[in-house]
Amino acid sequence: MSTLHVPSPACPPAVASTELELHYLAEGAANIIYSVSVLSPQSLQEHSHCCVMRLRKDLRSTKPAVAVMADFDRRIAPLFTGYESLLMTQSLYKLTPEMVRAATEELLEMDHVDLSALSADLDNLEGKPRRGLRPHHRRHVYLPAYEDEQYGILMQNLQGPGIDWLVEFKPKWLVQSPSAPVEAKNCRTCALNAMRRQKQKHQGRGDSGFCPLDLLEEGDALERALAKIWPPIEGDFREFVAAFKKTVQPALFHLRKLQEEHGSVGLKDFQNPIGKDFGVAMALRDCSVFLALRRRKNEPQDQGVLVELVDVKFADLDLKSIEGGKVQKWATMEQELLDGGWYYSREDSNCSLSR
Repeated sequence: MSTLHVPSPACPPAVASTELELHYLAEGAANIIYSVSVLSPQSLQEHSHCCVMRLRKDLRSTKPAVAVMADFDRRIAPLFTGYESLLMTQSLYKLTPEMVRAATEELLEMDHVDLSALSADLDNLEGKPRRGLRPHHRRHVYLPAYEDEQYGILMQNLQGPGIDWLVEFKPKWLVQSPSAPVEAKNCRTCALNAMRRQKQKHQGRGDSGFCPLDLLEEGDALERALAKIWPPIEGDFREFVAAFKKTVQPALFHLRKLQEEHGSVGLKDFQNPIGKDFGVAMALRDCSVFLALRRRKNEPQDQGVLVELVDVKFADLDLKSIEGGKVQKWATMEQELLDGGWYYSREDSNCSLSR
């Protein structure tokens, strides 16, 4: 009997030269993520869905995949010396005109799907391509023409066989903004989230209901933050907290150290950008952390669900582009936080600095 294929860092290079089919999974502001199935050769079809493909959107702020990979290898990877296992293995994949055309046609079709009409069918979608579930605020932005982008980026699919839950969170700013008042009661992340909530703006994955500074604490503060990350299961939460402290916190302390070293991200820096390296600094403040969890096998029933932390990966670490008015946008945002008094405590503040 053949063993079940388990995704690993070796998978992206293994399928980089195969014929693939794309299956829409999700998207962010700059990229669309697809699961991939192997069409040929048949000998590698066990690798179907062991990888995901990232395709950039047709925006002024996105770079060609070849440049993204080169920047990552040259500027980001060296920062994680000694922490290489945190980074996602990536491989370039040569697209075909047919793949780009089919993916674009699918996005156009999905733009005309009424999500509310699909609500009754959502429970039946597990394990199937998520056609028709493109978020409203991501619509009407598509892929570049094949002539403008001929590559995608393959990465390991962290939610493969043997993984029961994949948890994502954004640590965001683990150090305070250089522009913040000395007596601030909100960190940069909590200040921005408070402003966006009041203005009812799209909050994104950076607002998960906890202060990122608590991820570096112990005791009650850490447990409150992790309760927002913990999947909705009846499991041994205390064991998860212990595993987080042992495995994830050292990685987050390293991320905080990198943010401190690349700390020229205050209002004065944005207003005087000459010589400032915003690409690395802002990437370090917008990366995502993925935790792969699985149910521990062969445990007594009366102990409940025991969960193992299998893997930790940092993603979304592309250099941030400063094109398209990005620096001015960051400056305007920081000015709004200062002018609106958002660094000071509000009634609903849950920031570590306000306690």
